[in-house]
Order: sequence, then structure tokens, then C-alpha cells
Amino acid sequence: MKLQIALIIAGVMMVAGCAPERAKPVVSAPVAQAQTPSFGAVVDESGQCSETIQFDSSPYKGKPDEALFGLSECQIVALHGEAPLSVMSGASQQSRRETTMLYMETNGKAVYLFSDNRLKRVVR
Repeated sequence: MKLQIALIIAGVMMVAGCAPERAKPVVSAPVAQAQTPSFGAVVDESGQCSETIQFDSSPYKGKPDEALFGLSECQIVALHGEAPLSVMSGASQQSRRETTMLYMETNGKAVYLFSDNRLKRVVR
């Protein structure tokens, strides 16, 4: 009998604890809009820069490929003085924008690999 009373009291207490509270107004925080990252001037599929840039390419002429690392897509186009033969852009797990540009140079083909609008590698 004492066990039954204890169970009833425990049940009443549980129900009392679960009594619905008066609903409080919900204040929603402003939702941040997903923004497309801005990489500055980039090269489109036709090989043209999306914006006009100012770039002095003279310090980079004749330098090894490693000296070019970190330059933007449009800076490489300005360095060559002409649009690349081919441009492919997409995304990868490592970055938001991956771009590959192909140039035919005096010593053969050169493929410029960019990640988020910065030159990372040159394959000759």
C-alpha cells in the first residue's frame, strides 16, 4: 500500500513538473545570408578578366615559376599579355574556387593551377 501511494505521489509530481508553461514569444535572430566569396578579379571561361586590373608585370618577367606563386588569375593573364588557350573553373573540397589555365609557351605547354584565385602550381 505504501508503495502504491509512493508511486501515485511520484506520478503526480512528474505530471505537475511537466505541466505546460505559458508559451513565450520567440525572438528570431537575423539569419546570415550565405554570401558568395569575393576573390576579386578572376578569369572567366573565355580567358578574359572580370575586372580591369593594374599590374606591373616587369618584376616577374623571366623569373622561375616559384616566384609567380601567389599571383592572381588576372595577373598571370597580364603577365602573358594574352588570354590563355583554355580555362576551367570549379570547386573542390580544399577550396571554393579552383581554376586551371593552359598556355602554349616557347618551351611547350604550361598549365597554371589556382586555388581561391592564387597561383599554387605550374605544370610544364
